Amino acid sequence: MSWAHLIKILSGVFLAIALIVGGCFFAAQYVIAQFTAPPPRPTFPNDSATARPKPQPKPSIAPVATQPSPKPSATPKPSPKPSETVGYRARITLAQGLNLRESPSRDATRIGGVTSNTRVTVLEESPDREWQRVRLEDSGREGWVKAGYTERVNQ
Repeated sequence: MSWAHLIKILSGVFLAIALIVGGCFFAAQYVIAQFTAPPPRPTFPNDSATARPKPQPKPSIAPVATQPSPKPSATPKPSPKPSETVGYRARITLAQGLNLRESPSRDATRIGGVTSNTRVTVLEESPDREWQRVRLEDSGREGWVKAGYTERVNQ
């Protein structure tokens, strides 16, 4: 075996090792970039409307002008609000806070949250006594929270 053959073999081995190391380096960079990219910001139904409304398509047919028919004037009745004396004042005892939901169900839409030590007015309990309808004292917002995580406070 001559020196020329030995140099060719060694340079081939080093070139193969360099290609493998380079390929592994770029593959690792790609994987790291995929795991470090932040996920898209989630949106929830109770978030403030910061997105622009979708533009409505323009009608292709011109509307015909007609006389509007008189509509019966029904006076809308405001929904009755329970008075403050119906329930009792309480505070949230769970350190993580509670989800505020539209109805007394785990599957109901989440409309907000209540932090620990927040004062609320308990308005009613569900028939199975698993949920409580509360009104937040600071905002007046109403919703359902899981029962057992409120503590009655003295007036």
